[in-house]
Amino acid sequence: MKKIFEFFKNTTVRIISLLLLVLFILSVFLFFDAYVRQVKKGVSFYWVYRGDKYYKHNRTQRAIDCYKKALAYYPDHYRARYNLANIYVVYEDYYSALNQYANALEIKPDFMIARIDYALVLSSATFNHDRAIEEYQKAIEKKPKWVYIPFFINNRKTYKYNTGIAYYNMGLAYRAKSLLVGENKFSARQYLYDAIDAYKKALKNIKNYEIYYNLALANQLLKNNEEAGINYCKAIELAPLRYEAHYNLAILLRDMKLYRDSLEEFKKAGLILDTDGDSIKTRYIYDVLSDVTQKMVQQGDYKYLVEHIDEKGHKDGYNQAELTYIGGKLVVSDEYDRAVLKNFRTCSAKVHFDTLDEE
Repeated sequence: MKKIFEFFKNTTVRIISLLLLVLFILSVFLFFDAYVRQVKKGVSFYWVYRGDKYYKHNRTQRAIDCYKKALAYYPDHYRARYNLANIYVVYEDYYSALNQYANALEIKPDFMIARIDYALVLSSATFNHDRAIEEYQKAIEKKPKWVYIPFFINNRKTYKYNTGIAYYNMGLAYRAKSLLVGENKFSARQYLYDAIDAYKKALKNIKNYEIYYNLALANQLLKNNEEAGINYCKAIELAPLRYEAHYNLAILLRDMKLYRDSLEEFKKAGLILDTDGDSIKTRYIYDVLSDVTQKMVQQGDYKYLVEHIDEKGHKDGYNQAELTYIGGKLVVSDEYDRAVLKNFRTCSAKVHFDTLDEE
């Protein structure tokens, strides 16, 4: 009885195995194209993996070769097209880059970062600002499917950040358009207002120096002096050692006839550039600073121009004893370093602009 059971058992296994083999062979004949596509897709992913490794190590030509091989097997690999476009941008082959970005977006329309980069190249390389603005708007509107895995993935945060980037770049495109209209002052002003609106929307998603600085610059061009000053101060608080905000704020304060505060900001801008070794810009800044000083003299503001050193050796709020030479180099203490940074972070006329901001 046991032998009969084992015979039927083995026979059943053999029959089932044979049937499965026949079904597999039939499926290969019936769905041959689908199998070939899957095999090619797998080979494509392998070449993309190789390309990504070369790309990561800045071996760009090897990466290009790998991505092209991947696309030869599977043309719909949007990530390969996106990375290939980024490499073309590095090589300044902008039209090839635009072509690859466009192909990637045809395959995956909600590929947000690709659309932002596509728009950025349209605006900065081909000066097609109108088309770029359209693409930024599409990037914002085409929301991806939300994926949230605790501690691993939360693409809502990524979308929020990328939305801020899209609005910021949109603002830059509008400002560029304002520069291109020439003598048409009405259109130029309108584009600047559009830029301001885009920057403000960007700030709802992310807050950084570049956005505050460009928001302030657009307001300064429109003679919205108080609004410009408020945002220059916010930019300075985030990045106190960037000279542009200090310099532009100094110009703004000079135009507002707040010469004392203007003088302080010119000094900070000059010191930053002097430290960076940019002698040409530094010389220009100190020439303008001299002009502001003369205006203060004309106003009779002599007292502020006189340096006061007290009996403890303090000058302008810093203890000179905290400076020392080590190995022929000037070294400052941590306390002095913090004091200098605090001074640079506190923008001139801050009280004036803070009062306006509260209003």
